[in-house]
Amino acid sequence: MSKSTKVPERKLRQEGDNVVETGHGGNGGPSPADNSSDIVSRIPDLTLPEPATRPWPFNREDASPLAWWRTLLSGAFGDAERLLLLTTLEQIDVLHGGDDFAAALKGDPSAAIDVAFSMMPVEEMTLKVDIAMTALLRCVLERNVAAALVLAQVLGLTDLGHAFATELAASWLAYGKRYSDNPRKFSEAETVLLTAFQERHHYGDDA
Repeated sequence: MSKSTKVPERKLRQEGDNVVETGHGGNGGPSPADNSSDIVSRIPDLTLPEPATRPWPFNREDASPLAWWRTLLSGAFGDAERLLLLTTLEQIDVLHGGDDFAAALKGDPSAAIDVAFSMMPVEEMTLKVDIAMTALLRCVLERNVAAALVLAQVLGLTDLGHAFATELAASWLAYGKRYSDNPRKFSEAETVLLTAFQERHHYGDDA
């Protein structure tokens, strides 16, 4: 298993893919959309809010496992959650998704990273996006550090429909750092991402 800490820069584009999802569980809450859509420096005093400073508004019962990547902190994933996530992915078929998508669903970290970047920028929470990011989350939970960086990047730079994106991103950065075999390089990549998150927040406030 690769533990590279380099943040991949290649961004792909997929168009017109059809998604079929069968047998996924969940009880209401933030659920995946039914339609797939066309997808297209350093700041020394940068700080992130600690998740404990305000009550966390989501739990596993609030959403389908396919929405957990955008609602649950890393600490929420125990053995039961990991098993349910894996079971959910095993019940999904992607039509015309290509070899990368198929490999991502089977747990290939490189393919999952490529597919995640093919969705950027995420402009709408579609079923296809949720499936792709859940496949990436699976790799993160298997302690793939590069996948953790990519998940944090997507979370920190995407409008998730709630105000907790930065805490989620910070949670997965901390998770990735915990399992990194090169903390110094991981910290360098983390600094770049945190700077991007702060800049996005700054420009959002000015908009």
